[in-house]
Amino acid sequence: MKSPSILEELLYPKSLTDFNTNILFTEPYASPHSGNGFKNLINWNLIHEICRTGHADIWLPRQGRLPSDPMLNRGTLKFEQALEHFNLGRTILVRHAERAHIRLEKIASDFEKLFQKPVDIQVYCTPPKEEGFDWHFDFEDVFVIQSHGMKEFRLRKNLLPRAELKSVDPTRDFHRLADKTELRCLLKEGDWLYIPAGYWHKANAVSTSFHLSVGVMFS
Repeated sequence: MKSPSILEELLYPKSLTDFNTNILFTEPYASPHSGNGFKNLINWNLIHEICRTGHADIWLPRQGRLPSDPMLNRGTLKFEQALEHFNLGRTILVRHAERAHIRLEKIASDFEKLFQKPVDIQVYCTPPKEEGFDWHFDFEDVFVIQSHGMKEFRLRKNLLPRAELKSVDPTRDFHRLADKTELRCLLKEGDWLYIPAGYWHKANAVSTSFHLSVGVMFS
C-alpha cells in the first residue's frame, strides 16, 4: 500500500483531491494539530548544524531590513553570530534550507514528488514580538508549518489575478493592491497554514517562534 505524502497527512481527514479542487491556488487554509510530527523539528541544534555546514543563504532580517554591517550580509553566519542577533530582535532566516540539512531535504523531496514542481524550504527563527518582514507576497504557494512557539499571520487577498503577479513589486504595492478584508491566523506548535501565491501577508511572533515554509513554484 502506498504511503501517504506529508501533505496528505497534514490534510487528514480532508482529502488531497478536495484540497486540490477547492482550495489550491484559491484561498488560505489552516489546520490545527495535524502537523504535530513537526513539533521541535526546527530547534537550536538544527540551526547550529546548518551554520556549521557553511550554508551560504542565512540572513538576519528585521521588518524587512538587514543589518548594516557587511560582515553580516554575506549569507554565511556562525551560529554564535546568529544567536547574538536573534537575541537583539532579528529573525534568523535560512533560505533553501533543503540544501543544508538532510531532514529538510526529505521534506522538500516529498512535496516535489507530489506536485512535480520545484520546491524550496525556508526556516524562520523569530524572537518574541518581532516581525522578520513587513507586508509582502510570494510568487510561490507556501505551506507554513509551526514547529515551536506561536506566530500570528495576517493575510489579505491580492487584487491582481495570479497571472499578473510578476508585473508588480511584492514588497511595495501593498496599499494599492491589497484587499481591505484581513484574515488572522494564530499558529501554535503542530498547526499549519497554506498561503496561495500572491496573498499579502506578514507574521508576528507571539513567543519565540520556529517555523518552516515549504514553497512550491507552480509557474
